[in-house]
Amino acid sequence: MKEIERLKIALMNDPGAESTSKRFGVLIPIIETPQGLSILFEVRARDLRRQPGEICFPGGSTMESEPATMAAVREASEELLIAPSSIEVLDELDVVNVYSGGTLQPVVGLLKDYDCSFSSDEVAEIFTVPLAFFLETQPERYDIAMRSVPVEGFPYDRIEGGKAYAWDSSYRYIYFYQYDGRNIWGLTAGIINDFIEKLKRGGYPY
Repeated sequence: MKEIERLKIALMNDPGAESTSKRFGVLIPIIETPQGLSILFEVRARDLRRQPGEICFPGGSTMESEPATMAAVREASEELLIAPSSIEVLDELDVVNVYSGGTLQPVVGLLKDYDCSFSSDEVAEIFTVPLAFFLETQPERYDIAMRSVPVEGFPYDRIEGGKAYAWDSSYRYIYFYQYDGRNIWGLTAGIINDFIEKLKRGGYPY
């Protein structure tokens, strides 16, 4: 057998390496309110180690072999103290690459018979924002620069220019919404923007 044929067979037979990147699922909770359909947000408990007091959606990392959508529903049921059967999954948005590493699956879900409960271990408070607000309001958008910074021990002596090497910079958008004194920003605001753009492309509201 020719060497090139062995190479082709090896490429064809490879099942692929198991992914070691973290996977997360978050729920965009939709509820019916006197103001019409609204999005529910959490304020993270202020004694949490990561991002205390920030506004977010319920969610978290997947368990072993767990689909990200299932993780979103599981985490939401734990944080909002509701049964998973009380969450009707409506859609999955495009997967987001998380800057800190891994991928995130936003899931749109309708909360049924929700009585505003939540786990105080993880959530300081909840609030809702009418869907109409986001349909009518463009988010503020700001750019931030992402620069490569080699860590200690990097082999500068093996690259042209050494420590003076001209690393490329990249940029990403950070979105902000302001509603009733609340500052919704960052990844959460970006997910909202993607959700609203999808609704508009689909012709909502009719």
